[in-house]
Amino acid sequence: MGKSSYLRQLFTLLLFGFCFALPSQILAQENADKWLNKMKNAIIEEGTNVEQITAEVEQTIMSPMGEVKISGTTTVNFETGDQRAKLQTPQGTVEVVIEDGKGVNKMGGQEIPLSDAQMAQIRTETQRNYLYIALNKDSLDAEYSGTETIDDAEHAKIKIGLTVPVTYYINTQSGLPAKITYAQFNQQTGQEIDVEVQYSDWQTVSGVTYAFKVDSYANGQKASTGITKELTVNE
Repeated sequence: MGKSSYLRQLFTLLLFGFCFALPSQILAQENADKWLNKMKNAIIEEGTNVEQITAEVEQTIMSPMGEVKISGTTTVNFETGDQRAKLQTPQGTVEVVIEDGKGVNKMGGQEIPLSDAQMAQIRTETQRNYLYIALNKDSLDAEYSGTETIDDAEHAKIKIGLTVPVTYYINTQSGLPAKITYAQFNQQTGQEIDVEVQYSDWQTVSGVTYAFKVDSYANGQKASTGITKELTVNE
């Protein structure tokens, strides 16, 4: 076989390969868009403009030394990226303020700037938030990857290509996410851990349907439980 003939056959194979692959990729994206639209409509009522939310929270963290209780208020502005948290911890009151892309940790009369790594982690956590996903769905790289049954209910699996990729499990009836999963690198152990975050106790406040209970697991072990006591929207 001559070189030119070989190249023509190779080109033909590549061409048909792309022709057959492209529709499936488009279909996966279209299916993902459909379910993300359903999730947005379930979480944010039509006509509701969500700029920021403030939550009064109580969190229990499972540590090697036992349970650690943290409570306080957190505010996230989804338009500017600014955040503010004032929390009561076993070490005292801690306040975190993020404005204009910079953050500071205030405790005991001292102000300590947040490191680049800390800021990157906060941004990643914000990106994973279902409200962020709902508000930015049109700009996300998402792919439908089938369904999974959770508590006898069918859920669509949507893989989203964020800084740290995350998979959403969206109830096909209600449109609400039952959980998300992702892999996160643990700097202390030098290994990746599999994280699962489960959402429940959905309540609607000012046009926003919000999970008032969040349970987190690391490698199958309970890591924390967060309870929202009160929620305000755009205040």
